Amino acid sequence: MSTTSQLRSRPLLNEILSTRVVTDAGGGQHKLSSETAERFLDALHRSVLATKPKLVIEIGMAYGIASLAIACGLQDAGEEGQLISIDPNQSTDWHGVGVENIRRLGFESRHQLIEQPSYLALPRLLAERTTVDLAYIDGWHTFDYTLVDFFYIDRMLPVGGIVAFNDAGWRAVHKVIKFVATHRKYAEVDVGLKPEYGTPIPSFRKILSGRPGQDRYFRKLENWEPRWNFHARF
Repeated sequence: MSTTSQLRSRPLLNEILSTRVVTDAGGGQHKLSSETAERFLDALHRSVLATKPKLVIEIGMAYGIASLAIACGLQDAGEEGQLISIDPNQSTDWHGVGVENIRRLGFESRHQLIEQPSYLALPRLLAERTTVDLAYIDGWHTFDYTLVDFFYIDRMLPVGGIVAFNDAGWRAVHKVIKFVATHRKYAEVDVGLKPEYGTPIPSFRKILSGRPGQDRYFRKLENWEPRWNFHARF
């Protein structure tokens, strides 16, 4: 994928990233304390432009910074793509700021918030025969939660669909990525991000274990299910 991006031309996102202040629907201001790194936002925006998805699901919304990158990509792609955000704490911990940012962007008619834990929301979407073209997993970063998120996303992704993992260098998330490589049929996608092993001093432990920290993207190659007694080390 090309490394060029139109994302920095977006005034709302630039305002938030430069001031590090977000505003809720009542005008209250909050310090930007949690966001996706700008280089990862660019990669997410580029990925949406390249794939032109009809539906994107993000797990974890917070202040809606990644949501804006996705929504901007859908707008720039000129398609009628939709975004579903799953965040059980949007109205409480995050003061509804993510939803308000989507409204300020003018994307609210194409956005749906599901304010439930992902382990409840994703099975319901699957039961409704939802098909997702691009998924961004950035929820609760323990192994079990991340694996459950991938498990259900995998069943909603068609062949050719893409799943991305934020904080891929975290041990628990990296373990899920190893599961993806050994228990399903996916290929990693180059989205223009260089491998990161820590700054300013790279972690030799991360290098030796092949645990880079940049967002990682994977394309589904086939609808493959292992035999009932399958096991592979991961």
